[in-house]
Amino acid sequence: MLKQKNVVVIDHLEKDQEFSVLSHEKKTFVIFLADGKNQEGEVKIIIKGKQANVQILGIIIGFGKEKITLYSLQDHKREESVSDLYIKSTLFDEAKFYYSGLIKIEKNAQKSNAYQKNQNILLSPSSWAESKPYLEILANDVRCTHGATIGKIDKEQLYYLATRGLTENQATQVILEGFYQDVLNRIPSEQIKKELEEKVKKKIQLLLSGRTN
Repeated sequence: MLKQKNVVVIDHLEKDQEFSVLSHEKKTFVIFLADGKNQEGEVKIIIKGKQANVQILGIIIGFGKEKITLYSLQDHKREESVSDLYIKSTLFDEAKFYYSGLIKIEKNAQKSNAYQKNQNILLSPSSWAESKPYLEILANDVRCTHGATIGKIDKEQLYYLATRGLTENQATQVILEGFYQDVLNRIPSEQIKKELEEKVKKKIQLLLSGRTN
């Protein structure tokens, strides 16, 4: 786990992994999983203070026979807080990603906003993604939205890049790097953003070339 000011990078999952956010704090949690190891665990964000602002970002690259099971919790306990979860995965080979996320708005958390979005790209007929969002709202003046997508690379995008002289692997590389870019752009630390951009680029290059390291 890497910490820098208000940014926390989580590079492995643990059971009952929990973080607290206090009043007026602004924090970003980045879940970065790309080592090919089976992972199972929770990332629980407990928003204990009012007017807190939290981002939970996810960059997941699965390959081989890897199985990743992730549970997230955005627990709003105080008023006027914001949480925004955005998790993306690309799954190669026989990799499987099981995600379930709960947004909980407790009765004292009026005027809170919570968002949850999960997008997944399957790179193989044997890869698999499952996404289950949940809401538990005990306050009446809140805003909550969630959504999930699971699909393959758009063939029209591949064709367009091929007409520009790119090979299929080069085109796929461009598309996958672009897929993660809007998540990476949300990281407030330029140093951490650059480090993760480089890791994403190298890992995708290796996997498209048929290697893992």
